[in-house]
Formats: sequence, C-alpha cells, structure tokens
Amino acid sequence: LMSKSGDKHRLLLKNMSGVVEDGEMLLVLGRPGAGCSTLLRVLGNHRKTYRRIDGSVSYGGLTPEEVAKSYRGQVAYNAEEDMHHPTLTVRQTLDFAIRCKMPSTRMLKDRSGYKVEFLDTLLDMYGLAGCADTIVGNAFLRGVSGGERKRVSIAEQVASGASVDVWDGSTRGLDSSSALDYVRSLRITTDVLRKSTVVSIYQASENIYELFDKVMVVDEGRQLYFGPVSGAVAYFESLGIQKPLRQTTADFLTGVTQLGERRIVPGFEDRAPRSAEDFERMWIESTHRSIVMQQVSAFEKQVQEDARGHEIREFVDQTKMGAESNRLRRRSPYTSTIPYQFIQLFRRETAIMWGSRYTLAFRTAYQLIFAAIVGALFNQLPETTDGAFLRSGVLFFALLFSTLVAQAEMVAAVSGRLVTYKQKSLSMFHPGVLALVQTVADMVPNFITIALFSLILYEAAGLAQTAGQFFAFLLFLFSGCLCLTAMFRLIGNASPNLDIGHTVSGVILLFSILLNGYLKPPGQTGWWYRWIYWGINPLAYAYKALMANEFRNLELECTGMSLVPSGPGFDDIAHQVCTLQGARPGELNVLGRDYIAVGYQIYIKDQWKNFAAVIGYWIVFVIAMAVVMEFVEFGNTGYTIRVYKRRKPKVTLVTEDQVSASKETLTFSDSPTDEQILAGTTFTWKDLNYTVPVKGGSRQLLDNVAGFIKPGQMTALMGSSGAGKTTLLDSLSQRKTIGKLEGQVLMNGAELARSFRRSTGYAEQLDVHAPLVTVREALRFSAYLRQEASVPDAEKDEYVERVIYLLGMSEIADCMVGDPETGEGISLEERKRLTIGVELVSKPKILFLDEPTSGLDAQASFKIVQFLRRLAAEGLTILCTIHQPSSMLFEAFDRLLLLAR
Repeated sequence: LMSKSGDKHRLLLKNMSGVVEDGEMLLVLGRPGAGCSTLLRVLGNHRKTYRRIDGSVSYGGLTPEEVAKSYRGQVAYNAEEDMHHPTLTVRQTLDFAIRCKMPSTRMLKDRSGYKVEFLDTLLDMYGLAGCADTIVGNAFLRGVSGGERKRVSIAEQVASGASVDVWDGSTRGLDSSSALDYVRSLRITTDVLRKSTVVSIYQASENIYELFDKVMVVDEGRQLYFGPVSGAVAYFESLGIQKPLRQTTADFLTGVTQLGERRIVPGFEDRAPRSAEDFERMWIESTHRSIVMQQVSAFEKQVQEDARGHEIREFVDQTKMGAESNRLRRRSPYTSTIPYQFIQLFRRETAIMWGSRYTLAFRTAYQLIFAAIVGALFNQLPETTDGAFLRSGVLFFALLFSTLVAQAEMVAAVSGRLVTYKQKSLSMFHPGVLALVQTVADMVPNFITIALFSLILYEAAGLAQTAGQFFAFLLFLFSGCLCLTAMFRLIGNASPNLDIGHTVSGVILLFSILLNGYLKPPGQTGWWYRWIYWGINPLAYAYKALMANEFRNLELECTGMSLVPSGPGFDDIAHQVCTLQGARPGELNVLGRDYIAVGYQIYIKDQWKNFAAVIGYWIVFVIAMAVVMEFVEFGNTGYTIRVYKRRKPKVTLVTEDQVSASKETLTFSDSPTDEQILAGTTFTWKDLNYTVPVKGGSRQLLDNVAGFIKPGQMTALMGSSGAGKTTLLDSLSQRKTIGKLEGQVLMNGAELARSFRRSTGYAEQLDVHAPLVTVREALRFSAYLRQEASVPDAEKDEYVERVIYLLGMSEIADCMVGDPETGEGISLEERKRLTIGVELVSKPKILFLDEPTSGLDAQASFKIVQFLRRLAAEGLTILCTIHQPSSMLFEAFDRLLLLAR
C-alpha cells in the first residue's frame, strides 16, 4: 500500500494477510506509527487517500468497490479521534444516528417504538444515561468528559448496524472497567449478530485480550504474527523472545521489537530477530503463515459456494426505504430516502443552531450596533446633490457588512466537515442534502437579523420613505446575504485547509469589494478588470439592485457649489448647470435615475434583472456546494507526513553524557534530597465542592473532596469515566470559569496567591497546538513567556533542548506540529509528548497532568511515567490522572486519590 505525498510515495503496509470470519474478533497490536491505523482504514474501506493498494479484500463476497458504491454502511470504521457536533447533546447525537439508519417498514413496523427502545438501550449499555442531556463539547467547548465522548462515538457506530465493525484505538480515554465492558459488549454483539469485528487497542489488559479470537501483530507496516490469541506468546518464544511474568500479553506482543526492553531466551542471543524485517522474514517462513493462507483460501471458496454475497445484497436491500418500488434505491448505499434525510437533517441543524443560540444572539446584537453606528454617521441624508454619493455609500456599507458576516461560514464549513465525512462513511445521509438543509435552515435567522439591521439603518439614514422601496431594500440585502453565505461555504468545502480557504476568500472578497461599482464605477475600470464586474461578482449585481431601488423616484436638488456658475448675481437657472452627473442644463433638480445611469451605468429597468442575477448566483453556489460536499473529501488520511523547516536553527544538541554530567538538569536520584523537599511546594485541599448550573437546577460534580500532594511524590488520580477527575484538576488549577467552587485550597499552608497559575503547569487531555510552528518553536515560545524574565534567553534555550532530549523528540524538533486533519505534522503520540513538554519548559512548582498516557502504547506510557518519576525525584509536586495502568505503571506512583460518581 502506497501513500500520497506529491510526486513521492512510501510503502505503508506490506504483505498483510488474514481472515476474520463472521462471529470472530481480531485484535490488532502495534506501537503508534507501526501501521495499525493504516491497516484498519484499509479494512474499513477508507481508501481514497492512498496512491495504490495491491492485493484484495473481500467482505463476504463483496468487493471494496461494490461496498463503496452500494453497501457502504455495512463496513464501519471508527477513528481514534472523536468527531461530533459539540453543541448537540448526547441524546440528540445518538437519536440522529438511529433515525438515519432506521430500517424500512417492510422489516420494522413500529419504527417509533424501535427508536425509543434502541436509544435507551444504548444510553444504558454505555453508561451515558446520566449525561444524556449534556452537550458533547470539544476542545474549546466544555461538555461531557473525554471518556464519555469516546463512548458516544462507540454508541453512534453501534447504531449504524454495520456487518463489519473496525475500531481504531476505541478505548482511548476509557478507564479499565469501561474498556472491559466495552469489549465485552463487542463480544456479545459479534456473537449474537454474527459480525466481523477488528479492533486496535493500546495497553489492553489480560481480561480484554482473552475476549478476542485472533490477534495480529504489526510493526513498521509489516506483519509479524496472525493467529489465535492463545498461540501468540508461544510463537514468539519459539523465536527466542521471552515474556516477563508480570507483563500482560498485549504489552509483550507490542514490545517484541523493542531491543532495550525485551528479554531473550537463553541460547537465542545470536538467533533472535532484531528488526521488523527479521520478524517478517521468519513469519513468512513459518508454518503458522501457511495455515493462515490455507484458511484464507478455504474461506474464499466457501463464500463462493454459499453465494454469501447474494444473501448480503438481498438482506441489505430489504432494509432500504423505497427499494421495493425504485431500482435506483436498491443501488444506493443509504438506508433512507432523500426527503427523509432532508427532514432529519433539518431537525438536527435546528438543534445545532439552538445550541449556538448565544453566538447567534451576539452576532445579531453586533449587527444592530453596527447599523446604529452607520445610521448615526449618515443620519437623515438630504435629498440634494450633497447627499447623492452619501446614499450610495450607505447602500455599499450595508451590503459590505452582510458580506463580512457571511465570511464566518467558511470557518464553520471547514471545522465541521470531518463530522460529515464520518457520517457519510456510515451511510447516514447524502452530504449534498446537508448543503441544501444548511441553506434552508439559515434563512430564518438570517432574515430576522437582516430585517432588524435594515429597519435601524434605513430609518436612521432617511432612505426612500415608501413601503415598497423598503421591502425591496430588505429583499435585495437578504438575497445578497444568502448568495455570499453560499459562496463562502463553497470556498470552505472546496479548500484543503483553513489557511487556503482564508487566502482564497480574502482575494475574492477584495476584488468583489473593489469592483462592485461603488469605489470605482465600471466606466472608469480597465477592460482587464471589467469582466470581474460583469461576469463573476454577485456583489456588483446586488449593489446595482439596491442603487436602482433607492434612486428610482428620487429627485436631487442642486444646491451650493454644485451650480456653475455660482455666486452673487448668478441666480437664473436658465444660465446655470448642475455639476452632478446626469444633470440637464437649465434644470435645478437631477433625477436619481439619470444620476446612476450616467455615473454608475445602472438602469432602473434592470433592477429586477440584477435581483434575478443574484438569485442565479445563489442557486449556482448552492448546487456547486452540494456537489463538492457529495464527492470531494480532504484530509483524514490515517497517516502523518513529517514536514521539516527548511532553515534549521543552529542549536547545541543535548547528549546522554551532558545529561548525566549536569547537576541542574533532569538527572535524578531515586528520591529527593531534604533541600529539594524544603524548596518544593506542598499543595492541600479540603472539603472541596463544585456545583454547576444545569437545566432545571444545579448539579454537584465534586462532593467534599480532600487530599494533598507534596514534593518528591507522584499522586495518581483515578476513577471511572465521568467521575470528576478532569473537573478536580480544573478546580485545583483554578481554571474553572462557571459554577460555584467551595472549599479550602492551600499552597505551602497559605491561601493561593494571584500568581498561583504562573507557578503551575497543566497538561490537558486534548492536545491543542498551533499547527504552523515547529516543536522547538512551540517549546521556546512557552519557555520565553512563562519562565522568569530575569532568566537569560540562552539559558531558556538550553533548558528547552534538555526537555526535547528527555522526551525523545530530538528527531522531530524542527518538524511542523501540523494538524491531524491534514495528515501533515507529528503523530498523535508525539503531540501528547509535546503537550507535556510545553508545560515542563515553564519550570512549574506543581505539575497537573490529565491522562498523559492516553493513546500511547505500553512502552511509550512507561517512558512518560518514568520521566515523571524523575521529575518527582527532583522535588517536583505531581498530580496525574491515569487510565488503564499496568501493574508496572501503577507501582511508579506514591499515592492514590480515587474518585467515584
């Protein structure tokens, strides 16, 4: 399998073979970057981002092409990242998934009862009943906890009812108990519904491991083992790799290629494989692989004899709405019809808007304030030649402001499309239908905002005082807003990333404003720009319609210096002429229609033609947006490409010898000295209560929590998902902005000072970084701004280099951080290390960490915890939440604070 990377390509997977029969579960194990996610994306039929895929994949007799065309929803892939609309509640998210995948009435008579019962079952099965009416949230909007958000992703895919389920890192963020319950639920659904289930899990416990039928070990894109879970350890021991007694089987299999951590069976020192290539060669030569290939051939033959592909087609076709009367519906990958999808999407879009009601209210208030300001500047314009150009200016500003407000839709289009891609892969709805729904759903709030804006501005400026002209003004401004909203949404959906979208929209907006006919009339524009005015600028047509409407019946009196000649003795209009464009000799008044015809080449008779042109552009933009959303996808590659800085800074790299020889740096003894303990920080809290307002009252999230942390010790904060671990960390670090926090929090026995947050570091659960900086730049930026100003920059740089070395990031120090959506930058595991590093370079006295090992394999987790252990040995005070720790990780902590719901 080859990845796309310009004209270059690299091999991601090589010689992968295996079979997962119906009713079987396969566990895929490997370190981050080993190729597990890439393999699972291919098995989940997410193939568009790869240059070439050799070999064959069969889904019960169906080819990948046939599945993608007509049976897409039968193969479901759940990515490691949780992608949801943050303003929807958990109940609304799952309700929408169930409605979109509801079978036809031929298979299900009581559809409403099915929906209610299925929703309640999912909420109870995955422990979401308590947070069902809480918004999902994301990195910037507080909602459910990380573990609960992961369970929402799991429940959403279960609601899709796929025959082949592929789960990528699906236990990330779950506590040990929830992870075990989740895998047990997969085991039950796989057995009862005869599904084929493929799962990748980091740090799987022994109980979880034993629930699977088969296991596959992957490293560097190569297959090291495939077979029964009971035979994996024996196979690798036959190669000379010994399993430690207290190590879990999953951790052992993941680390067989780690030369510094594995144990060699005595007598195999020279024969044991050392690299992934050696393991792959021995696997190909083994009898185990021959057995696997025989099983693959036997299964393919059985599928052909059973005509299983035909059975799958018949069953799936029966679940599709309208398939009995429409042959095209039987070929569609979607269960529901387009009208049904439109109704469900409209309901969801309304719920999303209601969840963002405060944002809409702020935008409306902002526009009303702007209308009042502009109306005050252009207050009661005179119907004279002095007010002619000012009237055109008012119309221009009204249209310009609507345009600038509409530009925000581009950001929303880019940020929300990953959710659309995921739900499209689950065959919930046509993305093109979503484009139409968004257009329709926006009409009411946009109309209300534009109507209030127009009412204030129109009356304040004293524009044409007839009802017909006011409503025409409102109509033209509203149509222009709709057209430009659709245009910016089209740009957002057609742009690979937000930066390109901003660039394209900025250039288009610049030319649209400059060449709409106000700043420079079309007659004064060069021919090389005139085609923009007449051909591709909807803003120009909307402006012409507004101008024609305002100046239709207006007569402008020529006064003051506008009459030539003027002065004493020149009072006979028969011998004077008005200088305003469109004036006629011997006439004191200038017709507004003549003024805009001569000065702007705008004609009254074309007023409704210009309006029709705006509507035409709007329709074209909406159709183009629907086509782009339906057929074009960006990012979501499943692999990361490192992008390095061209000119690397000159730095002195830290070596092992320097670290070992330094007394000030992070080289540690087993325990802190008395001086370090005295210089450290003791942190205590007592009777801590935290209450937040909820619908219909309040909810207490922390109830009389007490504890302490002291220098030289690591305290583990544990509990089930949703127990309040992150809430406690936020409260202790003084990062809560809503709700009521009560209790006593002391640092070194004293009340917290105003500078408390400066002396603490908080590595949050979600890794949020600036994508266009390098790793070294991100760390230096944090060090420069957060360390004492008296510390020289050279010393800060030196400390940053030490942290880079100790976190194992020397190789990626000059690599761009990037964005997981685009596939460019560092991996998820490396982003987690960067999150910790950004806090460490500030030299905090107290370090809070929220799940620093989440999403990492056992070896990487052990390195992180070992590094934290070193920091504690230097006298640092550490409080850390941790999920699914192995016995070796758990023993690294000194104290435990256990929370329950």
